[in-house]
Amino acid sequence: MAIKTTMTFTRPSTDIPWFEPSDIFKTYHMETYVNTGKRTLGVETESEDGLTRTWVAVMPDEESKQAYAQDSNIQGMFNARDLYCVQNSISLTREEEEI
Repeated sequence: MAIKTTMTFTRPSTDIPWFEPSDIFKTYHMETYVNTGKRTLGVETESEDGLTRTWVAVMPDEESKQAYAQDSNIQGMFNARDLYCVQNSISLTREEEEI
């Protein structure tokens, strides 16, 4: 079964920019996962007040999800994102469901 992941980021102020992955990472992600069907391109929405951003992506199966999570390039981006969020008081919640 496919796995849908929903991540919600909440920042204390619109003066704090959202984390933005590097262009090198974005290219790697597109070429390795999106263009090969191993992950859908995430859909982002932002709340009207600009304080909450929700991101939804789908993996085709558990094997693809595990490979993604274990990829050192993906882990590097996760680490950079999480550190940025902590340093800027941005909270993150994550939910997964089989679809």
